[in-house]
Amino acid sequence: MKRKTIILWITVVVLVLAGWLVLRTVRQRDTTSVEYETVPVRRDTILATVNASGSIRPRKKVTLVFPSGGLLAAVHVQVGQKVEAGQELARLDTRQLEWNIAQAEATLRINEARLAQVKAGPSAADLAAAEAALESAQALYESAKKKLNLKGEQLSIAEADLKRAELALRDAQAAYDRLAWRPDIGMLPQAAALEKATLDYERALANYKLQVAAIDDTSFKSAAAQLAQAKAQLDKLQRNPTPEELAIAEAQVEQSKAALEQAKLRLADAILVAPFSGTVLSIGAEVGEVVSAATPVIVLADLERYYIDASVDETDIGLVQVGQDATISLDAFPDVKLTGKVTRIDPLGKVSQGVVSYAVEVEVTSTNVPIRPNMTAIVDIVVARKEGVLVVPNRAVRRDTAARYSVEVLRGDQVEQRTVTIGLSNELVTEIVSGLREGEEVVVSTPRRNVLQQFSFPFGGRTR
Repeated sequence: MKRKTIILWITVVVLVLAGWLVLRTVRQRDTTSVEYETVPVRRDTILATVNASGSIRPRKKVTLVFPSGGLLAAVHVQVGQKVEAGQELARLDTRQLEWNIAQAEATLRINEARLAQVKAGPSAADLAAAEAALESAQALYESAKKKLNLKGEQLSIAEADLKRAELALRDAQAAYDRLAWRPDIGMLPQAAALEKATLDYERALANYKLQVAAIDDTSFKSAAAQLAQAKAQLDKLQRNPTPEELAIAEAQVEQSKAALEQAKLRLADAILVAPFSGTVLSIGAEVGEVVSAATPVIVLADLERYYIDASVDETDIGLVQVGQDATISLDAFPDVKLTGKVTRIDPLGKVSQGVVSYAVEVEVTSTNVPIRPNMTAIVDIVVARKEGVLVVPNRAVRRDTAARYSVEVLRGDQVEQRTVTIGLSNELVTEIVSGLREGEEVVVSTPRRNVLQQFSFPFGGRTR
C-alpha cells in the first residue's frame, strides 16, 4: 500500500514538473516572437465627405393633361418611345373647335370691312344721290309752301334759324376735323365749339318741326319731313366719322380678333405636344375614352440627364455647399462609382420622427451605366480636400477620456506612445497635423498573447 502511494506521488510530481517546463517554454517563445502590425506614416490626399442617401430622378419630368375635357380621338406614341420637342402626342376630337375658328374668322372679316368703310367715308355716288334727294325734297317743300301761301313770320324765323344753325355746324365740324388726329382733341376749343353748334342745330330743327306741326296740312307736313330727312342724310354723308363711330368700329375688330385667338387656343389645348425631347414613361388613357382636366394622359421624362434627391442630416448640412463634388454609388451597380455635383440645397428642413434633414440635389455628371428613375443611391459629398498631408489609418489613432489623441510608434523593438494633433478624417484615414514624421511606423494592432499567459501557476507569477 505504501509502495502504491509513493508511486502515485512521484507521478504527480513528474506531471507538475513537466507542465511547468512546458509553460516556461511557451512563455519564452511568446516573449521573443512578438510581432506588431505597423504601417508607415505617409503623405497623401485626404477627402472629408458627408454621406447621404436618396433616389435617382430625371432632370425633366412632366405629366401632360388636357386643360379641358373631351373625347380622346388619337394617341400617337407608345410607352418607351422617344419623342422630339414639339411632336404631337395625343389629340381630342376637334371638329367643333375647328368650326368655331372658321366662324370667328368670318366675323373678323366682316368687322374689318365695316371699319374700312367707316374710315373711307361715303362714295361719290352716295353723295350725288343724297344731293339729288335733297334738291327734290326742297322743290316739293317750296311747291307745298306756295300752295298754302304761307307767309307766317314764325315759320320764316324758324327756317332762318335752322339754316343759320346748319351753316354754323358745318363750320364747326370742319374746324374740328382739321385737328381730329390729335390725342388731346377733346380738350381743345374746337371740340367744345362743335358740341355747341350741334346743340344749336338740334334746337333750331326742333323749333322748325314744331312750327310745321302747327300747320294743318298733310301734304305740306309730308314735304317738310322729307326735306328734313334729306338734309340729315346728306349732312351725315358729308361729315367724317366721329371719334365715337371710329372707336366702335375698331373695338368690334379687336373683339373679333380676341374671339378668334380664343378659338385657336381652345384648339391648341385639345392637342398634347412634347414640351421637350424625352421618353414616354406611361399613358393614362385610351382612344375613345372621355378624359377630364384631371386625367394624366401622358408622363414624359428626359432620361439623358439625372439628379439625386438626397437627404442630409442637420448635423452635416452646415458643411455642404452648392458646387461641391460628390461620388455616387448605386445598389443596382455596386462595383461602379459615378460622379456628381451639388446643385441645390433646400433652405427649409423636414422633420421626421424628431430628426431634421435637408433635401440636397446632386446632379449626376457621369452616366456610364444604364441608370433608371427611382434607383437607390448613396452619395458621398466632398466637403473638404487636402493634398500632401500626413495620414495614418483610423485604427492607429486612440482617444482618451480627456479628448486627447495618441498613437503608438514602433522604434526598434520598443513601442512608444505619442500624443498627436489631428485634422481631417474620413472612413479610412486621419490627418496628423503634429506629433509624427513621415516614414515613422505606427502600430495599428497589438500583438496577441497566449491564453496561458492569463493564469498564474505555482512555479511562476502572472504573465504580462
